[in-house]
Amino acid sequence: MLQNSSQENINIFKEQSRQTNRILRREKRLHEKKKIEEIERNRSNTRKFFKESGSIKAGFKPQTRILSDDFGNLITEEKEVVSHFKEYFNQLLNQPVVEEGNETIYYHTAEPKIEKPEREEIDNIINKLKNNRAPGENNIVAELLKKGGTEIRREIMEMISIIWDKETLPEDWNTAVICPILKKGDPTKTKNYRGISLLDTCYKVYSSLILERINPYVNEIVGEYQSGFRKGKSTLDHIFTLRQIMAKFYEFDKELHLIFIDYKQAYDSINRDKLWEALEVLGIPKKYVSLIKGCNNRTVCRVRFLQEMSETFEVKSGLRQGDALSPTLFNLALEKAMREVWDGRKMEICGKRVILAYADDIVVMGETREEVMNTASKLLKASKTIGLRVNEEKTKYLVVARRSPNTDHITVDDYSFKKVEVFKYLGVNINSNNDMHEEINDRIACGNRCYYSIMRLLKSKLLSRNSKTLLYHSYLRPIITYASETWSLTKGDSKRLMTFERKVLRNIYGPKFDAESQTYERRNNQELQELYNRPNIIAYIRSKRLEWFGHVWRADGQVIKEVLINTINKKRPLGRPRTRWVDVIAQDIKNIEEASSFDDAYDREKWRGFVMAAMALNGPIS
Repeated sequence: MLQNSSQENINIFKEQSRQTNRILRREKRLHEKKKIEEIERNRSNTRKFFKESGSIKAGFKPQTRILSDDFGNLITEEKEVVSHFKEYFNQLLNQPVVEEGNETIYYHTAEPKIEKPEREEIDNIINKLKNNRAPGENNIVAELLKKGGTEIRREIMEMISIIWDKETLPEDWNTAVICPILKKGDPTKTKNYRGISLLDTCYKVYSSLILERINPYVNEIVGEYQSGFRKGKSTLDHIFTLRQIMAKFYEFDKELHLIFIDYKQAYDSINRDKLWEALEVLGIPKKYVSLIKGCNNRTVCRVRFLQEMSETFEVKSGLRQGDALSPTLFNLALEKAMREVWDGRKMEICGKRVILAYADDIVVMGETREEVMNTASKLLKASKTIGLRVNEEKTKYLVVARRSPNTDHITVDDYSFKKVEVFKYLGVNINSNNDMHEEINDRIACGNRCYYSIMRLLKSKLLSRNSKTLLYHSYLRPIITYASETWSLTKGDSKRLMTFERKVLRNIYGPKFDAESQTYERRNNQELQELYNRPNIIAYIRSKRLEWFGHVWRADGQVIKEVLINTINKKRPLGRPRTRWVDVIAQDIKNIEEASSFDDAYDREKWRGFVMAAMALNGPIS
């Protein structure tokens, strides 16, 4: 029609475009309405409720069907796309082997007697498998093993017994299916994709069995500096430890030098031969070492994308992604490197060692620039022997001090690390002046991004208030209060947090209708709290903080308690000091009836009652 661009045709085209857009908007509204109604119907079905609400929160993300090569040429054929992904992951997962390191000294000790797997062990592991997980290449799901009856479990038991004796895996168990998932950025660039590996479900049972067998040894071997993938540990342990050390150094006007080390593809770079040596040196029984070797020999991968499957390629370095053993094996490899760093010398700050690690997220601390350089140098050399390569661009240097030194970088061996004022460590902001306000502002900013992504749900009249409140508690509040156990809030901080919560609640409960003026009015703070009828966000943070303190106070001899009770032998400078975390806890306890001292935390039931009582002490709502 537009080939004849007369004014009449142009007007017809514009009118048809308007009608088309009107229809599209209407269909979009109907689609959203159906999805929201489905969310409300599934409020008692947790999985469906959060799956549907999560899809609205995430928004529409079209899947690309094309890639571009290194020269910018587009690849459109599905088989060529999968082949291009295969080449990318082949290069990514096969890291060059670093042939460097000291001679390994073996200490031969009596080998413990290793019992063969028992049926009860296998049954317990199968029962622990998570449902609704994507299977490996053979499409056997966990639910089949769980519900398949005694015969299938007996077959699995016999198969694992044979593998246990021969120390060799079936060929199918060596294969991992890689599914590329877009992280962010240009969807045509392979570097913007993360590979998710799907392993055979029966192999997961076998590797979980080995993991349970070696865990008692690992708990004895790996030092307290490591909190990643360990029972009873979390990111909060190291966030709290680091904040306490920073607060004490700032309070007594001492410099604290930090280097946040980042490794290039840490799990994919581990030298397997060095790992086997480390396992034996650290005291893992040889039988288990042989079984672990069998899990990592002849490992192959293939890529699945757009229902197309690539050819297989062998992976000769690193740890298997998706394998239950991999995090523990990484911790053991890093432990070997750490022992070379300690080398029998006492290296402590506030009574505890100067390195903290959560898996491969490592921070090195020192009281002086030279001290942190020396420790980091030893760590980089030791970690290089197990295949780890430092990422110079992402490794940063930060100084916590009242007067920051005039330098823009630090040099460690052949590396130059940029000095920064703020660093994101385990999801929280660590800054040079130990200012908690910046962290709280960042939490609120993150909460706002999530808030606007679900605002359609919060404002919808199709969702009940209870469903909206559940969305707030599940999506928004955990973001806002992440690591809030370590906060010491000022009145200004509390006010900003309360303001954010009220903004959310006003969307949940809407305005009130004034019958006299026939208008809708904004609800005041008191009305919001009465409608919400739950502890506000400040009371929630207070209860989380008290709950964490109870855990810390009972952790006698552990790093989280030592950094709390230890102090620095130096005179505090003039001026009003900042509010300390322990002072906030003391004030919280003072406001609770029957609470008398910190030692009440040793009585778990009693302390649990104090935590519940703290929930009733709502913050100011005016």
